[in-house]
Formats: sequence, structure tokens, C-alpha cells
Amino acid sequence: MTEGPGFLRTRISRRTALRGGVIGGAGLAAAALIGCGDDDDDAPAPVATAAPTAAATAAATAAATEAATAAATPTATPAPATTATPTPDPRLDRLGGTYRRAASASPETMDPYRTQSHATKGASTMIYSMLFKQIASTFENAPNPEHTGDLVDTWEFTPDGLVMSATIRQNAHFSPPVDRGLDSGDVAFSFERFLGTGGGEPAPNHKQLGFIETVETPDDYSMVLGFNRRFARALWRMADVFNMCIMPRETGTAFDPTVEMVGTGPFVMDEFKTDVNWKVARNPNYYHAPLPYFDAVEDLVLERAQVLTQFQAGNIDHASTIGPDAIPGLISDFPDGRIEPRKQLGWGYISRGEPRDGSAPWDDPRVRHAISLALRRDDMVEAVYNVSGLEAIGLDVASRVGWHGALPAGYPGQSVDPKTDPVIGQWVRHDLAEAKKLLDAAGQGDGFSVPYHYTTVYGTAWKLEAEIIPQLVREIGIDFQTTVDDYASVYQPKTFHGDFDGVAFQLQAFPDHGDYLTAMFTNPQDPGRNHSKVDDQAVFDAVDAINSEIDVETRNEMIRNLQRDHLIEPMWYIPGVVWQLGWQGFNKRIQQPEAWNGNGRGGEQVFAWPWWWIDDDA
Repeated sequence: MTEGPGFLRTRISRRTALRGGVIGGAGLAAAALIGCGDDDDDAPAPVATAAPTAAATAAATAAATEAATAAATPTATPAPATTATPTPDPRLDRLGGTYRRAASASPETMDPYRTQSHATKGASTMIYSMLFKQIASTFENAPNPEHTGDLVDTWEFTPDGLVMSATIRQNAHFSPPVDRGLDSGDVAFSFERFLGTGGGEPAPNHKQLGFIETVETPDDYSMVLGFNRRFARALWRMADVFNMCIMPRETGTAFDPTVEMVGTGPFVMDEFKTDVNWKVARNPNYYHAPLPYFDAVEDLVLERAQVLTQFQAGNIDHASTIGPDAIPGLISDFPDGRIEPRKQLGWGYISRGEPRDGSAPWDDPRVRHAISLALRRDDMVEAVYNVSGLEAIGLDVASRVGWHGALPAGYPGQSVDPKTDPVIGQWVRHDLAEAKKLLDAAGQGDGFSVPYHYTTVYGTAWKLEAEIIPQLVREIGIDFQTTVDDYASVYQPKTFHGDFDGVAFQLQAFPDHGDYLTAMFTNPQDPGRNHSKVDDQAVFDAVDAINSEIDVETRNEMIRNLQRDHLIEPMWYIPGVVWQLGWQGFNKRIQQPEAWNGNGRGGEQVFAWPWWWIDDDA
């Protein structure tokens, strides 16, 4: 490993060689905060997961049934598709118990259409249902590009891909005070409320479903969606739990949606104390009854420093964000726990800020290439993911992380590896001599200073990479003048929407490269996720073509080619290495089928949790 600047060198060399057994299992959570902790020595092998009981068989059977059903279902191809309801094993012998989790914050409102808060969205997904949902997969196969129906029972597209006709399941029932069966009128109401087509306020992310032009309901259990364009990601968007769930048409009259949730999902509201807890109970009328297997789920709002302590004390069953440096000590201190990898489908990168008129050094592509060439990504990977320390105790880390390129790493069929691709690799590698030549050519041979923004809310590993980057670019004479943006007051309303000077280290997390392209490389005037204000008609046209291409292989090839042909030379976003792999801990009593991983956008409450169970004898 190349010798690095002080902080990076100290961060890596302080790790000791650790010994222990292999920790099995697989896992996934939504893009979430990474926890923190300290290294420890000589960690013993962990306790193995208990053998499956009848509940394990039931859960695995239900999950396998659903996966097999959905395997025959196209993702968004204009062809008929049919899904069936998974059938729980009636011999289930482990029904019950409360699944306890750590939460970082309380819902800021109970109305999922009026916020993008992850706390509200996560809570709402336990109560409300979606039209479609992800299909659970193993860690190795995530993200699964296929989807299946949740409230939708059967569906088909017209050959031109512009109309989707669907039937809605007839056994979904709203909990009190609505207390009736769901029908197509509720679907129409939800589209109108989410999109704002009835004259009301649209959801803040209503453009996610902007491809839907018309909604018709021929009868109580049918709907016909008319699209304004052929859109390959239609099912993805309708399955994304950050988008539109289905709310009853009595919303706002029978109940106040800002303080209460009334849905048809696996759970019903039970208890809510702001900044203390959020608890839901099994919905007795859930259409997959007797699922969910849990009696209740309780989120406990904890400070990050409290999570591992409460986990080791057995007060919570699931710590979803464990920093890699904390893992050896956790294994030693809590052998009854189970450590599993989290596939993080995200992208950490440096974006360009104002001025963007060509007058600033960072607005010159040669300068952005120079910054990229100054980054020693192998050292960054080692530091951020604690590769040596975790490999020493038998964890597979190196094969699960790489370098981001013109788009993020880790997406099969779409990501282009800079280490093997000469076009992308020309600018995503370490070469200080070439970096300095580029600065000379750009008239910046003497170096320059630039404001540098980041926020710390994304966790310890994120913060570490954000602090390493300025040390590395200093080697070519660039001085990153750091400003740590407060997330709520500065980063979210301004920096995240491109309103910043200089450069910023930022994060996006999507389940597909097409979403990155749509969000980050189009609509420069729209106050959204196009941080660098990319304004390139050739890219706009290419992204439109990708979004319209239904054939998966053809679409993936178009995505790979776009990275080489249009994205790597201007390098509007300078890639880092963070947000590919995280870790989480489970109390051994929490049991799951083998396939329970999602696509990184959350939604475990829909496609996973109902099939999990508790075995206190494990």
C-alpha cells in the first residue's frame, strides 16, 4: 500500500491482526446511517444461528413461493404477467413476539405524502400497502430487478408499453376507523393525492410517477394506467416505498393523516411517543394472514452511541448500522449476536458547485480529472471498509467492494470497473504526475483553494472518507477548505439541491443506474438531485432512450456505453469508494428465510418482515 498522509496512514496502521471464525448470513437495509465503534483484538468465533424450526420451514416456503411466482413476471416489459399470493404454512408454531429495532428519529409527520423523511416512510410502510413490491433475494443476487404485485393481483402492458391494465386483490381491508375493503376508488384517490392532479398539493417527489398520464377504474377491482411515454422503470417506481402507498379515500375526513395512519398493510398503529418509540401490532385482517409472524414491531429512538450498548444488552434485536471497526469488539462482547453484511447500493462522489460559468478552476474538466487522479482509492477502500481487519477474522470484504466509476460500483450488468476498463480507468486511477500535468494545462499549476462541503449525518465511514479526500488532493496543490454543513438547516435544503459554492462530497442511493441518470444528469433547472447542474443535451437524449428501452440486456449495454461516451470525459461527479458495504447485527432469536434482501431503497416491512419470525429457543 502506498504511504499516505498522516490521518490516512494512522487510520490504517492502528489496526491489529485479528483472529476468529467466519460469520455467516446475509443482509440488506435501506441506505442508512453507518454506526461507529472501536477495534478489539482476538475476537472468538461467533455462535451459529439456530437450526430452522417449523417456522423456518414456513417462512422459507412462503418466500420461495413468492420468488417462484415473481420469477415468471417481467419487470416492466409490455407482456402479460400474473402473480399469486404466498400461502403461509398453517402449521406455524412460532407465531408471536415483539421485534425491537433501533431508530435514529421519530416520524416528523404521519402523512407519507407530505415528506421524504426516512422515519415517516419507514413507519408508513408497516401500515400502508403498495401496488407492487420488491422480490426478496439473497445477498449475492441483490438487487433483484424483478417485482411482484402487492395490492395488484394481475397486470399486463399493451405492446407499445403505454398502457397497463391491472386487477386489484379483493381481500385487502382498511383498519378502523375506515374499516372496509379496499377498492379501485382508493387507488384512484391515492394517485390524485400523490400527483396533485385534483388541485391539491402534490407529494414532494410526485415526479417519480410523472410517467403516469391517466388513471381509470372500470370497476371496483380494476385499474388502467395510461403512460405519457414508454418507461422501463414503471414497476420499480410503483414499488419504491419512498413513492406512493395506497391510502383510503376517507383520508382527511375519517382521520387526520398527519397524526394517524390507516392502511391495509401487515401492521396497525399501536403506540407513538415522539423521540421515544413507535410501535405497531399485527393486522388481523392482513391479506397474507396469518402473517406477519410477529405480534408487534417496536422502533426505539436511540442516539447512535446507545445502539451497540442496547443491542449487546439484549434490549433491541437489530442494530442496522454497525461500523466496520466495531465488529471485532462486538463479536467478542456479544457472542450471541449475529453479524451480517449489508449491501449498500449507493454512490459517494464530489460534485461541482458555483460558479459554474467556466470561471472557477473546478469548472474545468481537466481539474476534475486531476482531483480524481489524486485519490488513492485502494487506500481509501482499506480505510473505509477495514478490509484487513475484517478479512483477518474471516469476513469476505475485498470481493464485495471496488471503485466507483462514472456511475457507482456494484450493479451487475451496469457498473463499469475502472480497474479493467481502459476508457473509465483513464481518469479513475492514481497518477500524481498526470494530475499535475492536467493542472498545468488548465492554468492551475500553482494550485488553488476551493470551498469543500460535506455533512456528517451519513455515519462514521462516510465522515472518514470525507476527511481523507482533502489530504489526498493537497498532494497536487489543491486546498479543500472544509465546511461541515448542518444536515437539516443547510445540507438538505441547499447543498443537496446544488446550492453551494466550490465542491461538495455527496451521496445518492438508487437500485438502478437508470435512476442515477434520471436524477443526476437531467433537468438542471429543477431543484432536485442534479447537484452539478449537468446541462448536456446529448446526455438528456441518451437518458430518455435508456428509460424507454424495455429489453434489459440492450438497456444495460446503453448504460455502459453512456458512461464511456458521455460521462467520463466531463466527469461532473468525481467518484470515491464509500457506500457499497455495511454491517448489521441481529439477536439470534430473530430468524429469516435465506432470501430476504432487497434493492437498497427500503421496504423490508413489505417484502421481508412479514416472513420473519422469533425463536426464543435459538
